[in-house]
Amino acid sequence: MPDIIGDNIDRLTCVEMRIPGIDRGIIEPLYRAAREAQGGSPLTLRAARLLRERVKADDAVLIVTGAGAPPYLPYGETDGPPGAVALARAIGRGFGARTVLVTEPQYMPGLRAAAAAAGLPVLDDGLAAQRPGAAVLRTYPVDDDGGRREAKALLDQYRPAAVIAVEKLGPNAKGVIHSLRGIDGTAHTGKAHHLVETARARQVPTIGFGDGGNELGCGLIYETVRRVLEYGARCQCPCGDGMATTVKTDVLVISNTSNWGAYGTAACLALLQRDPALLPTPDEERRVVEQCAQQGAGDGMAGLPIPWVDGTSTEVQEAMLTLLHMIVANGLRTLRRPF
Repeated sequence: MPDIIGDNIDRLTCVEMRIPGIDRGIIEPLYRAAREAQGGSPLTLRAARLLRERVKADDAVLIVTGAGAPPYLPYGETDGPPGAVALARAIGRGFGARTVLVTEPQYMPGLRAAAAAAGLPVLDDGLAAQRPGAAVLRTYPVDDDGGRREAKALLDQYRPAAVIAVEKLGPNAKGVIHSLRGIDGTAHTGKAHHLVETARARQVPTIGFGDGGNELGCGLIYETVRRVLEYGARCQCPCGDGMATTVKTDVLVISNTSNWGAYGTAACLALLQRDPALLPTPDEERRVVEQCAQQGAGDGMAGLPIPWVDGTSTEVQEAMLTLLHMIVANGLRTLRRPF
């Protein structure tokens, strides 16, 4: 039964709503490639099962997010932080684990506001260690050497049960980090691939959430990204190597927006834990996206600080949570129909 529900959650979160002028028809082939590369099970359910198997009370889970570059998205996108916060909320309430939300300094106001809007208690390390389900905020440097050092520091300090990347961009084969349109954004992006790669080397489970092939984890479907995306194999910057990242994660979730994949995974956790409260309500999600935008985070398609996510309205985010709640609620009850 969980696999049937997971299939439907994946199907819902992969409904493509791209705007002409941006790569269209990409979500289905990216999703299919990701599913085939991981054994054929539903992706959101696969991520939820990994977390359920590996995370317990008093563990720490690192969640890194944040994308966007000036001049259009100097304070980041609305895709990423809401999904990261939804997962932190589900992990904290579902397992009593502590989460560490990590992003660049310029994206931190939006992430902090999202956490507050979601009712996620953000504390310093000392207090968070005393409160099950609390979160800690950490900034991540944009320079490569700093990224290497911070990856080691975070893993040494928290010894996490898992590392998660939500809409976090990774480098291509030449070490350049690109936008979906193949624009070089390396100078403005925290080198969080060091966090993922070091975690994998230490055998810490990793999960990536993406929607375009340049996000951490999409190295699992590298050749598909290069073939399907307009700038997958050849970018618009001098490196000429394409925007497809080479960085892999143990589990990769593809969806129409990275947030939706995170919400789908939270829904699967709610199903597995038999607790619908692990999934944000539509009202909570509206507040989260609105608070992100009020701190300058923007719609990744329009490049404007409005409470839309990759060309989809606030009402669509609410509808997504409404539908996910219905799928979970129906999955947790049994109907004995007498006719």
